[in-house]
Amino acid sequence: MVIAQTGIELGRTYTIEATLRNTEARWNGLVFNLVDNGDGTQDYYVLRMATYANPGPGAWQLLRVTRSTVNNASLIAKGTLPVVTGQDYTFRVSSFAYGVVHLTILEGANKLLARSVSTPVGNQLIGGYAGIYSESGKLRVGEVRIGSSTEPAEVPTWQDSFDRADHTDVGQEWTKLRGAWSIQGQTLQSGSGANEMVIAQTGVELGKTYSIDARLRNTESRWNGIAWNIEDNGDGTQNYYVLRMKTHANPDQGAWQLLQITRSTVSNASVIAQGTLAAATGQYYTVRVSSPSYGVIDLEVYNDEDQVLARSEVIPLDKLLVGGYAGLYSESGKLQVDDIRIVNSAEPAAAPASGPLVAIPAPGTGEPYPMLAGEETIVNKSLVDMIWSGHPVGHSLLTQGDDQYVAYYNANRQMVVAHRKLDEDVWVRQPLDTYVGWDSHNYVTMALDTDGQLHVSGNMHNVPLIYFRTTTPGDVTTLTRVPNMVDAATEDAVTYPTFLKASDGRMVFRYRNGQSGDGVDFYNIYDVETQQWSRLLDQPLHDGEGLRNAYVDAPRLGPDGYYHVVWVWRDTGNAATNQRLSYARSQDLVHWETSDGTPLDLPITFRTGEVIDAIPMNGGIINGSNLVSFDAQGRVLVSYHKFDALGNTQIYIARLTSNGWEINPISNWEGRWNIWGFGSLVYGVSMSRVAVLPDNNLRLDFVVGGVKRTWILNPDTLVPIIEVDTPQLPSEITTVRSTFPTMLAQWSADLGSSGSEQERYILRRESLPTNQDRPRTPPYPEAVALEVYLLSSEEQER
Repeated sequence: MVIAQTGIELGRTYTIEATLRNTEARWNGLVFNLVDNGDGTQDYYVLRMATYANPGPGAWQLLRVTRSTVNNASLIAKGTLPVVTGQDYTFRVSSFAYGVVHLTILEGANKLLARSVSTPVGNQLIGGYAGIYSESGKLRVGEVRIGSSTEPAEVPTWQDSFDRADHTDVGQEWTKLRGAWSIQGQTLQSGSGANEMVIAQTGVELGKTYSIDARLRNTESRWNGIAWNIEDNGDGTQNYYVLRMKTHANPDQGAWQLLQITRSTVSNASVIAQGTLAAATGQYYTVRVSSPSYGVIDLEVYNDEDQVLARSEVIPLDKLLVGGYAGLYSESGKLQVDDIRIVNSAEPAAAPASGPLVAIPAPGTGEPYPMLAGEETIVNKSLVDMIWSGHPVGHSLLTQGDDQYVAYYNANRQMVVAHRKLDEDVWVRQPLDTYVGWDSHNYVTMALDTDGQLHVSGNMHNVPLIYFRTTTPGDVTTLTRVPNMVDAATEDAVTYPTFLKASDGRMVFRYRNGQSGDGVDFYNIYDVETQQWSRLLDQPLHDGEGLRNAYVDAPRLGPDGYYHVVWVWRDTGNAATNQRLSYARSQDLVHWETSDGTPLDLPITFRTGEVIDAIPMNGGIINGSNLVSFDAQGRVLVSYHKFDALGNTQIYIARLTSNGWEINPISNWEGRWNIWGFGSLVYGVSMSRVAVLPDNNLRLDFVVGGVKRTWILNPDTLVPIIEVDTPQLPSEITTVRSTFPTMLAQWSADLGSSGSEQERYILRRESLPTNQDRPRTPPYPEAVALEVYLLSSEEQER
């Protein structure tokens, strides 16, 4: 008799646990990988146990039952154990690799059975359901628990259990590339020989995606593991990746490494990632590597009952290995392998595009476009101060009514806020008690509340909150440091301060607390009456759950009355780990939902956010280049870049339609910007938000390799109508004046408004390019001018 839980289909890995009691001496137990044949019979595995009135030689069996028939051929493994009728026992079956199950039976905390068993090759069941088995009744079930991976089970493309006679000829298309390998005791074993020994399964060439898992153990404390993308150089050396594990008599001292080995040589440059794990010498472990996309490797290690390693790592695309073979690795022997499996895609591996990015122009390049004919002219300018220029860092300009404010770092790197009346050219400068180092993340921003008080925050990258507020409207000399807004415990590692306006006009402050790969987003709201901040949300809007963090394009109010927010998730400080472009919207910044109106529970996590484009890590997307805009019909547009199917960098626009997200490629470029590294990077590609032109066509500016270009897009198809040089600001602004090498001219937009559709203010300065937030060696450039320019144009985008 069998009852199945058909609400959960078993995935690639699973654990099933139940509390069972035999009320008479019968066979009862757990079934798994159950498949119904539709004729009243089923196929399944069962861990069953027979009890007796007196504790003693009770029995257990693992069976492969076919068409609900038990016979001698059904038996896979069996044994005895001290059990008694009428007693509760906990049954647990877990599988972390295809064809291998770990069986546990407990009485309380006492393990009566703990054994791993390989199911016979060629007749294995996968997927299906879990449930309860009873040979002929008299079973009482207390509780059942099922944990299953969302990744579906797959039949291996190839597998080997080494179930053959001892021999130095391993057979089965194994090729001993380096070192001594042999079959002993129905296991593959590494012997003595050269270091970095490798044996490859040359009967299976790895495709575009694959997974490899092996059950292995170290008989001494050595480095051993799985190798893949193996290339033989023909001279006794090989190139390959390896996930290797070093065990220890004390399991707490185990270690793992992900290496890229070149010419069979291991050096510091070989290490891609490493860490510790609980791994004891002499114990079997299931080691698994899989690649869901180019340059992404998922690493997993399991003991018989638990996962002891789960990591996703990125590999530099500029030295990526693809194809080749899978196999086993042994640094210097003492490896035993019980079995190995490969799941391989039919699509062959092909190295993605490489080489420099070439921005092939769209049709119509060079033709004039009347909507861009207007040229801005300088009305006036004002010198704010002389400033530090040794690295780029964001300053801010805020114009409101007759008042203008500039927040910046002066020549001594001290944060300063300057103020003037627009009809004057006299700046009142107020130095503040914070100094910038070399970090380009440490921009300074500001906003005015409804009482006219100025709020300033900046110079933060994973440091305690830095925030100032005036006590007298319009008087920057009254700026006073406020040590905390709401809770010092969640303001101790702040980055990315942003001031917003709620739908009722109140000021909102958004920031990240934590670090890249492990941070959460908080939103505070300001009460002008009490002059106090409080939480807008009772919990973070986004939470990476300790595994990653969301990099957010700050909520943007659309013509539909919704705030729209997009973000990418990032696993570590390495920019290559950006992934999964996601979206949410809200009418009040408090209650959030998906694009179809489905409410979202907060905080939004990696699993719960709406996905616009499921870009993997190493997929060509980066934080800071995912921007929300709106077309003339008010439809949401998200501009971003990623790799296409061939690995070329392309710009895309995702448009929200009644049928969901429509992904539109805009460019048709060749080559790739390899996104890799930590700290502030030099962007190989950047773009603007999409703007609506007076004729309702769309404008998208972009920069590739420092060259500024503009597309005019058809608003219906999003296909470029024409590509032209981006209209430039007056040369007085764009021309570098400093004679120091590699200096750049930079400018930023006004956080406020001039009050005129034909005029706008910008803030101009010069600096050296980013140095990934690291100090430079002297000499440094001299202080440069920080200037406010007023520009005028008769033709403006709306």
